[in-house]
Amino acid sequence: MGIRNHKSKIRIISIILIAAFALSMLISGIFFLKNNFFNENANRQVIVIVNGEKIYRDEFLRELNMLKSNLDSLTLQKKQQLAQMGAPSDSMGVIPDDILKEYTFQTLIDNEILLSSAKDLKIKVDNSKINKSVENAEKQAGGKSQFYEALYQRGYNLTTYKELLKNQQIIENIEKKILETSPVADEEIKKTYERYKYSMFAGKTFEESKQDITESLNSERKQEVINSYIETAKAKAKIEVKSPEFKKIYEDMNKVITEKGGYKYTKSSLNEQLLNVYASTIQGYSPEFVEGIKKNLQENLDKLLKIKEKAKAAGIKPTPGLTGMYELSSYSKKYFNYLIDTHKPSEESMLAKFNSNKEAYNTQNTIAGYVIGEEYQPSAKDFTAAGQKAEEIYKTVTTENFAAKAKELSKDPGSAANGGSLGEEIDLTGLVPEFAEAVKKTEKGKITKPVRTQFGYHIIYVQDKNTKNENLAKVSHILIIPSISEETKQAAIKKVTDVKKEIEAKKVTWDKVETQGKYNFSIKEQFKSLLKNDTIPGIGKNDTVLSEKLFASKVGEILEQNEEFGYFILTKISEVPFKEAVFNDVKERIRLEFALEYANNTIENIK
Repeated sequence: MGIRNHKSKIRIISIILIAAFALSMLISGIFFLKNNFFNENANRQVIVIVNGEKIYRDEFLRELNMLKSNLDSLTLQKKQQLAQMGAPSDSMGVIPDDILKEYTFQTLIDNEILLSSAKDLKIKVDNSKINKSVENAEKQAGGKSQFYEALYQRGYNLTTYKELLKNQQIIENIEKKILETSPVADEEIKKTYERYKYSMFAGKTFEESKQDITESLNSERKQEVINSYIETAKAKAKIEVKSPEFKKIYEDMNKVITEKGGYKYTKSSLNEQLLNVYASTIQGYSPEFVEGIKKNLQENLDKLLKIKEKAKAAGIKPTPGLTGMYELSSYSKKYFNYLIDTHKPSEESMLAKFNSNKEAYNTQNTIAGYVIGEEYQPSAKDFTAAGQKAEEIYKTVTTENFAAKAKELSKDPGSAANGGSLGEEIDLTGLVPEFAEAVKKTEKGKITKPVRTQFGYHIIYVQDKNTKNENLAKVSHILIIPSISEETKQAAIKKVTDVKKEIEAKKVTWDKVETQGKYNFSIKEQFKSLLKNDTIPGIGKNDTVLSEKLFASKVGEILEQNEEFGYFILTKISEVPFKEAVFNDVKERIRLEFALEYANNTIENIK
């Protein structure tokens, strides 16, 4: 179903991440002072009581403000994307407050439903983990005083922050406990591989694919089982909405959008779909946008009910413990797999397909091997030289000649031609922190001294600032990228050739170099079925000459390759020769191709 995936992301936002403190709202600080510093907890407004636990208005506002802040950043990014495409963006609609309020209220209630299950599930909390998380947060913030200041800005003190971490740990442990009741079976993992071993997992053995399949199925199962658990627990829960304002929100989010056969989509489901689509596309909000989602939900329910009947007729049962739309989704997935597993095309049709495209079934000549290398990166000396150059340029730059100097000297390919401009208004949260911090500290109309980042040195002209949002500004910059000296290149080459000598002397194996962290190379790649016309892994380009040399080399022979951007060693460890296909050898592959097409068409044509 995927509907709840976005909600999970929003929940994570509520766990205090130091990097997100810059998004703090003034209102959070006000609520903190009232509710903690001035000891006015008794006067906090309760908006809902879930199984005896109170949720307060300030908690709701804090979550709502964080959601709005994240959506504001997302909307700005979408507008910038549209501007780059030459499309109008000024009229892009944003999601109305009433929808965000419903979504936030639903999230808070769902969290409390889970938290209230802790006692029944015998969930314990590891306080040492909480204390360790606090220590790590203090380090990331730059010390205790900065950490506490950040907490205050978000509306927390140390006690309430630890309570937040405790709740996070409880929810994680609850989810783990619930999932233990419905694990993904080994047989299901194996069958998934068998269905897709010639498509999604082509060229990989079951053991190579097993972890990816397990993680994917577990992630899918987690969404279904946890949300079904919440729905079941919510039906038994005692939920007392205390405020007329929130009674209206609660009623609205539980309104039925479409209902049939005992299954339904509510406004809450619509909100989740809406936010998910809004976050994953460039589309803006509009009434038409909402109506389109409503229509899709109605059509989806009709289709899932018809699939359920076909699935039941085929003897299929849903996964135990699933409820509502998650149960229907389970029927749908199992029916799709049933169609793949049971479809038997005729021998004649499979033979005809084989004869019409024999080359597609031939075993191609491939090799397996390794690439180890070091990309040329500027050294400390190279950075020092670039910094000196940037200082000299800075002495000559003014606001009047900045654009001309940027066109002449900046090495940023994306902005140099535009006089260093990064756009009319840019979101600083999407930039490297050193750059963003320098802009925030610099007055409008001023030029910064050279600022070092991972890319080099930036001379930044702060042309304008958004008075309502410190993370929005109009800036231009001149980027001076460090030149990589010959001394630096030779050091990288020596590092690669030294490990080559170790491999040749059998002091270390290729797989140890590739997997062990002590061998710190920027490029460590293993390839298992490389074709002659494929891009060389790690090197990242189609090099016919190098490919021919690699294929012609002996197994275990080491080749050296010097590129403009780095130095590499390569080896071939095995080779699969070309083999012309025989029908009987590829029959199951052809059956699966027919079966996948049949399953897709069957589901698509259910109206």
